[in-house]
Amino acid sequence: MTDSAIYVFPSQVYLDADIRQRCLESRQMQLMLDLASDTLSIDFRDVLRNGDEEQLNDGRFRRPLINLMGVAGYQQDLRRRDVQPVCVTGMSLGFISAAAAVGWVCLEDMVRMSHTMAAIEIDVFGGTDYVSVFFYVGDHEAVFRELRAHGTDHLLHLSGHVSSNQFLAACRLADLDAMKPALMKAGALYKAIPHSYPGHCDLMAGVGKTFADEWRFADPCRNLDIPLISHDARPYTSGEAIAKLAVEQYTTILDWQGILRYVESLELDTHIVLEPSAFVVKSMQLDPECGIEPVTGGLGRVE
Repeated sequence: MTDSAIYVFPSQVYLDADIRQRCLESRQMQLMLDLASDTLSIDFRDVLRNGDEEQLNDGRFRRPLINLMGVAGYQQDLRRRDVQPVCVTGMSLGFISAAAAVGWVCLEDMVRMSHTMAAIEIDVFGGTDYVSVFFYVGDHEAVFRELRAHGTDHLLHLSGHVSSNQFLAACRLADLDAMKPALMKAGALYKAIPHSYPGHCDLMAGVGKTFADEWRFADPCRNLDIPLISHDARPYTSGEAIAKLAVEQYTTILDWQGILRYVESLELDTHIVLEPSAFVVKSMQLDPECGIEPVTGGLGRVE
């Protein structure tokens, strides 16, 4: 019997040697690399083969590449599994990948969108020390309660509810020391995410406005056959609504925990997280309140 399934598309991650090699060796990715190279006038194969760490993890390259990995992995996975996709979703950047994979937007617009947003962020934050920070083994409400008690809550900007004990926020690296007493009191562990800028928070207001003013779809929005679960944990099939949500998500706190709770309520047979899957899978496995048992799929992997 064919299983009902959801495909979950990954957020942006650090591009390491394994991902580099996987993209170069995947037959499914060859077409994608050509398409991105032609669309953005960047030689994607050359960057993958010869680029240094900074070039590889420049958001103007990294984000479109992860988008393409998600779409290519989705196409490959569908051929290998006996599943019927009921819906799709994606964490942060994965929202755009999911939308393109099921036909809401063309692939050229997908890579242009990721590239454009990254370019605007670099213009705004490139000369600063603002970064995204991943907090784990800590509840965001307890952390901000302690920050307020220490008078330092204005230094941290909530970006996403990842799970009951994980969240994302943004701050200046120089401000982490000032927040340490409160973070230690709250028992929160944290790690600054390399090659990252703030996302999904109030710091992105100017970036979001610039993007909304500048962005134009080259190909008209379509209506989807497969619903896309957006950052507000609701399903959509309207191209116009999803276009609006694509812009709004950049300055809206990401409720990933809410998305996972909604997905769990659907009682689907299979939950497939596409590569690069590690961060998304951990967000499920480390959440004591999440009942989803994810499997990984995509480029070169099927469980």
